[in-house]
Amino acid sequence: MADFLLLPPRPAVGEEIARLIRPYLPGIRVTAADCVRFLDGLVAASGGTAFLVHREELPDEEDVAVALRDGFGAEPDDRVVQVMTGRPGEPRVRIGAVADALAVG
Repeated sequence: MADFLLLPPRPAVGEEIARLIRPYLPGIRVTAADCVRFLDGLVAASGGTAFLVHREELPDEEDVAVALRDGFGAEPDDRVVQVMTGRPGEPRVRIGAVADALAVG
């Protein structure tokens, strides 16, 4: 079983994380792109149990589970963890199974 972490677009996620990190690294330039690369590295270190997908990588019109299956190899026993922007520093998370969404479609 794998987790597909569906995040908002790269610039939004990167800037949100950069805002959190900058106060801890005064005098160091921390960019949104640096933070996205940092996330990529953390997820890559999961050993293939988690996959990072940003919203802009999925077609707008297609069901998320179908898009993850067709574009990223998601299988019915995998989980989809959707992270949506909320108030700064407070993302909203919704967790579901790929199988649930595919059964409906």
